[in-house]
Amino acid sequence: MTRDLRIRAAQPADWPAIAEVLEACGLASDDLDPSLALFHIAVLDGGIVGCAGAEGYGDTVVVRSVAVLPPYRDRGIASHMVSAMLMRARANGCTRAVLLSASCPSYFARYGFSLISADRLPPEVRASREFRQQEGALPLCMCCELK
Repeated sequence: MTRDLRIRAAQPADWPAIAEVLEACGLASDDLDPSLALFHIAVLDGGIVGCAGAEGYGDTVVVRSVAVLPPYRDRGIASHMVSAMLMRARANGCTRAVLLSASCPSYFARYGFSLISADRLPPEVRASREFRQQEGALPLCMCCELK
């Protein structure tokens, strides 16, 4: 972990830099809806080097867009951002976190996520943009109770 790392909630002025991080990591940024997002960013060396976000739907958050620029990986940055994002979701009254991921199930298992059937997701989550984009080729669906 880097001593000068700062994790903080994203601000509107951060969206262009978040989009750059996502694109550099091969993730889509054109469908981000800042009004739904609980984004956290990692600031290091004077710039945004990572992001982790979630979109709230009732008492459930859909985790998405966890990315760290390649030169800054393997320093625990993603772990700090995911922890901060889940803590914020919990503080906002969310009781469940869901993620749709084609990769990294073991990474998210450390936060208590486990595989579930998409049929068990709340209707508002299944109707979310993130879920609809994956429909038909749905990757892994994981869920975690936020306590």
